[in-house]
Amino acid sequence: MDWDDLRIFLAVARSGSLTAASRALAVNQSTVSRRLMALEERLGARLLDRGPMGHVLTGSGLELLETARSVEEKFAAIDRRVTGRDKELKGVLRVTCTDNFVNSYLAPHFARFAAAHPEIDLQILTRYQHISLARREADVAIRTTMTPPETLVGRRLFRFALAAYGAADVVASLPETPPPSELHWIGWNSEAYNQLMITRHFPDANIRHRVDSLLDMRALAREGLGIAVLGCFAADPDPTLSRVYPRPITENDMDLWVLSHPDVRLAARVRAFTKFIADAFLADRDLFEGHRHQEAQLGRRTMGTLSS
Repeated sequence: MDWDDLRIFLAVARSGSLTAASRALAVNQSTVSRRLMALEERLGARLLDRGPMGHVLTGSGLELLETARSVEEKFAAIDRRVTGRDKELKGVLRVTCTDNFVNSYLAPHFARFAAAHPEIDLQILTRYQHISLARREADVAIRTTMTPPETLVGRRLFRFALAAYGAADVVASLPETPPPSELHWIGWNSEAYNQLMITRHFPDANIRHRVDSLLDMRALAREGLGIAVLGCFAADPDPTLSRVYPRPITENDMDLWVLSHPDVRLAARVRAFTKFIADAFLADRDLFEGHRHQEAQLGRRTMGTLSS
């Protein structure tokens, strides 16, 4: 049996669709379909049935799934141990984080790291689906969480702050502390996210518009569509946005971690990257904690007083 065929079977079984599996494996959909059919023909059994909600495992598929998971874990363990012995600053380094982090902060740091280590090839994974470090889908994870998986090791850097932002000209026209119920808010398609990010802090917020991307939320807030709760690190440097309420929100579940799997953490490229990126974050700790904005505001007020 070909391990690549098992990998394809696992990807379809986990995602429930050929399209999602092809994206996860970075191959085209016809390849996924062809390899899956070849596996079924070789085994002489149908593994998946297509239903209205996607591909569903048959009885034979359920039996194979347990074995395939066991084989996958063995291959992943071998891969992690071999990678963990790698002492050279070369090879592929897979990093998982959000597209908001990449666009708002990490891109120039990734470029600096790559320039300093020209033999390391970066693969940046920004899918919102769960990416497993145990299965070697990534080597390093940059995550915001209060409870990282016990199977991973890493550093908690700090808790970063949020604030409510609107277009600068819109905020300039508002009273000093406008009632949240009188503002139009941009929320999430997920009510769980709305509770976590908005109504937990602003119970009376009138959520009028919804998105499923922080980048989209920030872009729409810039255009005056409504008020958005955003990370201070992303919104404070943006001159087109202003805080609606000066004080940052720090009572949140937003601890920033840099994580890796214990089997690969001693690999030279993993150690080099985790130290590099942690140092970059810590150098900008005041930005992430929302203090840089307050210091800038204080500086402007002080300059205004001196000039008068």
